[in-house]
Amino acid sequence: MIFMDIVSWEPEDNARVGEIFSTYEYPEGMKVIDEWTDLSGCRSFIIYETDDPEAYIASIQPFMDLCWFETFPIMRSGEYMQKFQALAEKLGERRASAPEYEEGLEEENEELMEQIEGLEKRVQRLEHHSFIQQEDTT
Repeated sequence: MIFMDIVSWEPEDNARVGEIFSTYEYPEGMKVIDEWTDLSGCRSFIIYETDDPEAYIASIQPFMDLCWFETFPIMRSGEYMQKFQALAEKLGERRASAPEYEEGLEEENEELMEQIEGLEKRVQRLEHHSFIQQEDTT
């Protein structure tokens, strides 16, 4: 599976992180696809492929006391959409087109407005009834 790590550290640890990284080698079981550095500092982005949790643990171990790791499973957007569509079709679902979706929203809105109007009328009747009862008791 492909993952992306966002690795962040404090500015005062910049030299130490750079020192460790300058001699660092990724462990066996991790195929690094690409790496980027945030030009504003103190952050890097790493995209890699692995199915080995031990390789991942070994990869972050040298930096554990200096860095924060945010790890996300990722996939190219086109590939994700193909897999999503295939799954939806397999489940017998169909995504509504924009006009059908908007029409459905309009129907829901009309129904909600009717319910609100009905509630407003009930409140007015209750207020009127309450006012009449107050007049009768005084």
